[in-house]
Amino acid sequence: MNSSSPIESSTPRFGGFALIFGISMGVLSAIAIAVLAYYFCTRKPLPAGHSNHDGSLSIDDQDSVIIEIGLDEATLNTYPKLLYSEAKEKLEKGDESVAASCCSICLADYKDSELLRLLPDCDHLFHAQCIDPWLKLHTTCPMCRN
Repeated sequence: MNSSSPIESSTPRFGGFALIFGISMGVLSAIAIAVLAYYFCTRKPLPAGHSNHDGSLSIDDQDSVIIEIGLDEATLNTYPKLLYSEAKEKLEKGDESVAASCCSICLADYKDSELLRLLPDCDHLFHAQCIDPWLKLHTTCPMCRN
Protein backbone atom coordinates (compact mmCIF):
# COMPACT_ATOMS: atom_id res chain seq x y z
CA MET A 1 0.00 0.00 0.00
CA ASN A 2 1.01 3.45 -0.68
CA SER A 3 1.36 5.41 2.55
CA SER A 4 1.58 8.84 0.89
CA SER A 5 -1.59 10.71 0.16
CA PRO A 6 -2.10 13.16 -2.73
CA ILE A 7 -2.13 16.08 -0.26
CA GLU A 8 1.30 15.22 1.06
CA SER A 9 2.83 14.92 -2.42
CA SER A 10 1.66 18.42 -3.49
CA THR A 11 2.90 20.15 -0.33
CA PRO A 12 6.64 20.05 -1.16
CA ARG A 13 6.01 21.58 -4.61
CA PHE A 14 3.99 24.46 -3.10
CA GLY A 15 6.64 24.97 -0.42
CA GLY A 16 9.35 25.18 -3.09
CA PHE A 17 7.34 27.78 -5.02
CA ALA A 18 6.80 29.84 -1.86
CA LEU A 19 10.50 29.68 -1.06
CA ILE A 20 11.53 30.82 -4.56
CA PHE A 21 8.88 33.57 -4.53
CA GLY A 22 10.04 34.80 -1.10
CA ILE A 23 13.71 34.87 -2.12
CA SER A 24 12.85 36.70 -5.36
CA MET A 25 10.85 39.33 -3.50
CA GLY A 26 13.67 39.76 -1.00
CA VAL A 27 16.25 40.25 -3.77
CA LEU A 28 14.01 42.75 -5.60
CA SER A 29 13.39 44.65 -2.36
CA ALA A 30 17.13 44.81 -1.63
CA ILE A 31 17.82 46.14 -5.16
CA ALA A 32 15.06 48.77 -4.81
CA ILE A 33 16.41 49.92 -1.45
CA ALA A 34 19.96 50.15 -2.86
CA VAL A 35 18.76 52.21 -5.85
CA LEU A 36 16.79 54.60 -3.62
CA ALA A 37 19.70 54.96 -1.20
CA TYR A 38 22.05 55.75 -4.11
CA TYR A 39 19.60 58.34 -5.49
CA PHE A 40 19.12 60.15 -2.18
CA CYS A 41 22.83 60.07 -1.31
CA THR A 42 24.06 61.46 -4.64
CA ARG A 43 21.50 64.14 -5.47
CA LYS A 44 22.33 67.76 -4.76
CA PRO A 45 20.15 69.45 -2.19
CA LEU A 46 18.40 72.68 -3.19
CA PRO A 47 19.75 75.81 -1.50
CA ALA A 48 17.59 77.45 1.12
CA GLY A 49 14.85 79.59 -0.42
CA HIS A 50 14.54 77.49 -3.56
CA SER A 51 11.52 75.42 -4.42
CA ASN A 52 11.02 72.89 -7.18
CA HIS A 53 7.24 72.57 -7.43
CA ASP A 54 6.89 72.90 -11.19
CA GLY A 55 10.34 71.67 -12.17
CA SER A 56 11.93 75.10 -12.30
CA LEU A 57 13.96 76.88 -9.67
CA SER A 58 12.59 80.02 -8.13
CA ILE A 59 13.80 82.30 -5.37
CA ASP A 60 11.52 83.76 -2.73
CA ASP A 61 11.57 87.57 -2.80
CA GLN A 62 12.02 87.85 0.97
CA ASP A 63 15.05 85.56 1.21
CA SER A 64 16.93 86.59 -1.93
CA VAL A 65 20.46 87.91 -1.64
CA ILE A 66 22.18 89.61 -4.55
CA ILE A 67 25.92 89.05 -4.74
CA GLU A 68 27.74 91.19 -7.24
CA ILE A 69 31.00 89.96 -8.65
CA GLY A 70 33.47 92.41 -10.14
CA LEU A 71 33.00 96.03 -11.08
CA ASP A 72 30.10 97.51 -12.98
CA GLU A 73 30.62 99.63 -16.08
CA ALA A 74 30.13 102.95 -14.25
CA THR A 75 32.80 102.16 -11.65
CA LEU A 76 35.13 100.84 -14.32
CA ASN A 77 34.87 104.10 -16.25
CA THR A 78 36.08 106.04 -13.20
CA TYR A 79 39.50 104.35 -13.46
CA PRO A 80 41.82 106.62 -15.45
CA LYS A 81 42.87 105.83 -19.00
CA LEU A 82 46.04 107.24 -20.50
CA LEU A 83 48.26 106.76 -23.51
CA TYR A 84 51.53 104.94 -22.98
CA SER A 85 53.39 108.05 -24.11
CA GLU A 86 51.81 109.92 -21.15
CA ALA A 87 52.79 107.10 -18.79
CA LYS A 88 56.40 107.28 -20.03
CA GLU A 89 56.43 111.03 -19.26
CA LYS A 90 55.38 110.26 -15.68
CA LEU A 91 58.17 107.71 -15.48
CA GLU A 92 60.72 110.23 -16.72
CA LYS A 93 59.50 112.68 -14.05
CA GLY A 94 60.37 110.15 -11.37
CA ASP A 95 57.01 108.45 -10.75
CA GLU A 96 58.25 104.86 -10.51
CA SER A 97 54.79 103.37 -9.97
CA VAL A 98 54.18 103.24 -13.73
CA ALA A 99 57.49 101.54 -14.59
CA ALA A 100 56.01 98.61 -16.55
CA SER A 101 56.88 98.38 -20.23
CA CYS A 102 54.54 95.49 -21.10
CA CYS A 103 51.04 94.34 -20.19
CA SER A 104 51.12 91.62 -17.56
CA ILE A 105 47.97 90.03 -18.97
CA CYS A 106 48.77 89.67 -22.69
CA LEU A 107 52.56 90.11 -22.28
CA ALA A 108 52.75 92.47 -25.27
CA ASP A 109 54.99 95.53 -25.13
CA TYR A 110 53.23 98.86 -24.91
CA LYS A 111 53.26 101.16 -27.93
CA ASP A 112 53.12 104.94 -27.55
CA SER A 113 49.65 105.14 -29.11
CA GLU A 114 48.02 102.40 -27.02
CA LEU A 115 45.36 103.24 -24.46
CA LEU A 116 46.20 101.93 -20.98
CA ARG A 117 44.19 101.77 -17.79
CA LEU A 118 45.83 102.83 -14.54
CA LEU A 119 44.52 101.09 -11.44
CA PRO A 120 44.17 103.71 -8.69
CA ASP A 121 44.99 101.57 -5.65
CA CYS A 122 48.28 100.10 -6.87
CA ASP A 123 49.21 102.20 -9.94
CA HIS A 124 49.66 99.13 -12.17
CA LEU A 125 49.18 99.65 -15.91
CA PHE A 126 47.38 97.31 -18.31
CA HIS A 127 45.90 97.51 -21.79
CA ALA A 128 42.32 98.69 -21.37
CA GLN A 129 41.03 95.80 -23.51
CA CYS A 130 42.96 93.31 -21.33
CA ILE A 131 42.08 94.59 -17.84
CA ASP A 132 38.42 95.54 -18.41
CA PRO A 133 37.14 91.93 -18.69
CA TRP A 134 39.19 91.01 -15.61
CA LEU A 135 37.74 93.88 -13.56
CA LYS A 136 34.21 92.92 -14.60
CA LEU A 137 34.78 89.56 -12.91
CA HIS A 138 37.15 90.57 -10.07
CA THR A 139 37.55 93.63 -7.89
CA THR A 140 41.31 93.29 -7.43
CA CYS A 141 44.44 93.89 -9.47
CA PRO A 142 45.62 90.66 -11.16
CA MET A 143 49.22 91.35 -10.14
CA CYS A 144 49.10 92.46 -6.49
CA ARG A 145 45.46 91.65 -5.55
CA ASN A 146 44.91 95.17 -4.13
